[in-house]
Amino acid sequence: MTWRFDVVATVHERLLSRILQILEVQRVSIHSFTGEVDEAGARVGFVVSSQQDKAYRIEALLYRIEGVVHVSLSTEIDGAISRSKAFS
Repeated sequence: MTWRFDVVATVHERLLSRILQILEVQRVSIHSFTGEVDEAGARVGFVVSSQQDKAYRIEALLYRIEGVVHVSLSTEIDGAISRSKAFS
């Protein structure tokens, strides 16, 4: 299954490398990976292929990264399924 992740975080010097490390350890196929950093923070988007349980595991691991404030996870299976959480 193909999953799209969108991550919003405060700027943290190793954010991108930590995200890539999670994806490498989970052994998922990465289809795309983009990142943008500005004064307001960082936005990272990526698309991977994985099973549902592994996608939810990646989501949980992303929240453990220092500075991550929001992760949205979505895929298409007979229509759109979307999960989104935010922490203040």
